[in-house]
Amino acid sequence: GEGKIKIYFYSSETNINNFKSLKMEFDQYLSRFGPYEFQPFSARDVFEKQVKGKDNCLVLVSSWHYRHIHKELGLLPALTGMRAGKKYQRKVLVADQESPDIMAAKPGLVASASSLEYTLSVLRSMFKKPAEHPFNVLTVPKDIDALMSVGFGMAKLAFASGNAFEELKGVNPKLCSRMKVVAEGDEDLLLIVASPQVFAGDRTKLIDMIRNMPTDTDGLKKIRMLGLDGWQELDASDRSKLES
Repeated sequence: GEGKIKIYFYSSETNINNFKSLKMEFDQYLSRFGPYEFQPFSARDVFEKQVKGKDNCLVLVSSWHYRHIHKELGLLPALTGMRAGKKYQRKVLVADQESPDIMAAKPGLVASASSLEYTLSVLRSMFKKPAEHPFNVLTVPKDIDALMSVGFGMAKLAFASGNAFEELKGVNPKLCSRMKVVAEGDEDLLLIVASPQVFAGDRTKLIDMIRNMPTDTDGLKKIRMLGLDGWQELDASDRSKLES
């Protein structure tokens, strides 16, 4: 309703395929703490249009996306996501072991679960002369699907997180033995929780509610839907890297 504080979510790094379920699960959890509503978005432009001018909300975005919008939207970062005890991740390009030098040749079809804009942005930073490489991207539901696409010959390259590749090694070492990392992106923070600098409500209460989610079984279940298992406050080094 009108009086609800919205928590807006859009991730350029994750392909969410069931927004209705995600919203229902988060709304059910948040209702225990107050008049809060979770609103996920599938399109970046719609998300940014909705958040602009709001002064009583939280936003959950990738660190890459945050860097692009924080000045325009007047955002203040509060927390970053954690996964397996780490708050930073790195995107990797994975190819078949038998592939020639991908970085010198045409990359071919790249499987990715991230948004097209984010995928192309990181790919361009990985290749020394990106203008020479026309990137054809195949969108898949999850990082694991991108990796499988290479393993089974459906794509030449997989664009995924280093964490996902390590997880696949544990699940299917035989498949991974036929694959190799051919390039790495820069380290980046995981999902960012931020608020407008002119937040009109009790910002501390709202941030604490999000931070404490992993301490309760139901809360932990919800944030795992976002590919995380915890939250951590940003230190000075994190903020400097995030806003550089």
